[in-house]
Amino acid sequence: SYFYCSPVPEVMVARSLIHFAVLLACVSAYNNGAPHSRTPPLGWSSWVGLGPLGEHPVFDYCDEASVKMAADAYVAVGLYDAGYRHFHLDDCWAGPRNASGYLTAESDHFPNGMKPVIDYVHSKGLTFGLYTCGGTETCVGGRPGSKDHWQQDADVFASWGVDWVKMDWCNTEGMDPKETYPLMSTALNKTGRHIHFNMCEWGKENPWEWGDNVAQSWRATGDHTPIWSSTKSIIADSAAIPAANSGQAYGWNDMDMIETGNYGQAAHANNREGNMTATEYKTEFSMWAISASPLVVTTPIYNCTVPATPTPSCSVVLLEQHSVAACTLGQSYDCNGNNTMWAEGCRGVFNCNGRNVTCDHDGEGRHICSCGAPVCTPTITALQKEILLNTEVIAINQDVTPQGRPVTNGDLTLWTRSLSDGSVAVALYNQEDTAQAIGFNTTQLGWDTSTEATVRDLWAHTLNGTITGVFEPVVVEPHATVMLRVYRKQD
Repeated sequence: SYFYCSPVPEVMVARSLIHFAVLLACVSAYNNGAPHSRTPPLGWSSWVGLGPLGEHPVFDYCDEASVKMAADAYVAVGLYDAGYRHFHLDDCWAGPRNASGYLTAESDHFPNGMKPVIDYVHSKGLTFGLYTCGGTETCVGGRPGSKDHWQQDADVFASWGVDWVKMDWCNTEGMDPKETYPLMSTALNKTGRHIHFNMCEWGKENPWEWGDNVAQSWRATGDHTPIWSSTKSIIADSAAIPAANSGQAYGWNDMDMIETGNYGQAAHANNREGNMTATEYKTEFSMWAISASPLVVTTPIYNCTVPATPTPSCSVVLLEQHSVAACTLGQSYDCNGNNTMWAEGCRGVFNCNGRNVTCDHDGEGRHICSCGAPVCTPTITALQKEILLNTEVIAINQDVTPQGRPVTNGDLTLWTRSLSDGSVAVALYNQEDTAQAIGFNTTQLGWDTSTEATVRDLWAHTLNGTITGVFEPVVVEPHATVMLRVYRKQD
């Protein structure tokens, strides 16, 4: 275990009053020098965000060209300037083990191996993360897991320059996470490289009780998808973590990736297309932020188009069939006259006008695939810019104090997080389907009833005046969160 000294709020209950005093204390924390780990990781993941250039994102896909394009786009769309630093590849990159048992990259997607790709991401000032699994195979791709290859895999990751490793928990029959995760943790540290370790056993064994000795972050919940029922459930799971086990510097409860602003433009994780409203997506970001969860968004951050230009001739040849349905030229696939091809029922890899094209779309009807070279532009939607680049809400997340949680156990309407500068973050959260009036008093922030304080609305970006003792209830719309930062006026 590593140790770190940080401000730790001590909660003292006297009759019905809750007082907060900030003490300087040394607490057990896993600080092995990994970059951007003192506060919750802030970043982007490939999970639903990548596909072959020029095509719609594919669930858990990555290749050299798409990763490099995403690294460029990460900076161009403003994530870097807003403070984001982590860049993660999920279960999409690994090929078979070599004859000596070491992991290799999937050769058709990464023909030059992983190191040049990782070096490119590092050149953008980003922290690079890779996925593995503690069992025999990974969860989605069926790729090699790290079981019984702890040191080999750790050595490979370190030699490539990896800064963050997520270890999932599929295909682990008969294994104990409390015994297994320390094996990889120890192996990573033996490499001599400073690597952030993220555990992912979905919170089933209460990792908040033992994770501080093993990792810098750990999944505390099940998988998150961009639908309201999932978001609501994950927030409730975070609220149930005991106050004594709330996250702290170098030890964070991970609520899973956020999918802010994802609709049809993203791939669909676990067969769930995003359908949340703008209000619900703001709640997702707000509640992950005040809970001091890692804020790692998975979403497309560039858009590629292929100009449809007339061509004097057209040829298409099937190279690799992916569909069960038959692929017959002229019947289930063929050329168009504008540098595109079509496929209906047939899915696979084709050579179209001399260029290899993956045309692999599920669903009925005729699908059009481009045959030309794609032109890619970094982009996120206006809603995503409003939410993901809100540095005032990000600042609530990027602190070293224990995570925010409900003031009263069982009542999820009022959450607070005491911050290092003495202010308090407040979330007025309405999970219900009807509007609710929610307010608070300054004793619930750890101050006395005569305290004067100024209130700032972090979504409206406005100062909402001064209160003395009480913030009168305001109407919070269904599934909405009012995000505030309250500053005590100095005597």
